[in-house]
Amino acid sequence: MSSTAAAELLADRYRAEGFVVVENVLSASQVAVYQDECTRIVTLCEQDIDQHRPRLQFEVDYLSAVDRTGMDGVIRKVEPLIDLSEPFASLAQDPAVAGPATAIFGEPVVLFEDKMNLKLPGGSSYPWHQDWSCCWRAHTDRLVTCFVHLDDADAGNGCLEVVPGGHAGKPLLPFREGSRFEVDPAHIDAAAIVPVPLAAGDMIVFDPYLLHYSDRNRSEHARRTIIYTYNSAGLGDVNRGRFPT
Repeated sequence: MSSTAAAELLADRYRAEGFVVVENVLSASQVAVYQDECTRIVTLCEQDIDQHRPRLQFEVDYLSAVDRTGMDGVIRKVEPLIDLSEPFASLAQDPAVAGPATAIFGEPVVLFEDKMNLKLPGGSSYPWHQDWSCCWRAHTDRLVTCFVHLDDADAGNGCLEVVPGGHAGKPLLPFREGSRFEVDPAHIDAAAIVPVPLAAGDMIVFDPYLLHYSDRNRSEHARRTIIYTYNSAGLGDVNRGRFPT
């Protein structure tokens, strides 16, 4: 199959399902390099929490009281990321990572958002949500997210779960009462949920309206991911103010 035909097939699958899996985006040696870079970034942030606090989330703020034991100071998320890391800045422009978004839009892309989700052992869940409705309404919905796994992900350490095809028609599902993030469970078809276990080096690419979730990490193994969201280049640098000042 030609590269053009492969790109068209990927884009067609994405439009139908709201997501597509791309395997072996990173080699085993690349995974090891980026795992080390994750460790470096976490250490950097831990050494000067006050300086980096605007870009950090901590697990204790997302875990129930009973689950917080031993989690003091554990970082959940670093966002933005690339201004701290030349390797992750370069990875955002790697055709292996950004190429699927380019194929989906049919034009070059611009980085809209970048972050590192750690989900270390004991790490918290991300409730059912749609990125567009909970995070990005002030910007654009012409977005594609590329979720690069640096560790094997399965049910034990909180792989993504999705509702295929639920993005169709750009639905805005209502939030759970009292939340501006979590979708009301009454609007989730439990029978349609599909887990997406992936190996380190694989990537899932998904639509901003795709309903998705990840459970708490109940294992002894990290589930670190680097997440790049792109907008079509025709829109310009839509989220130019994402870096802390």
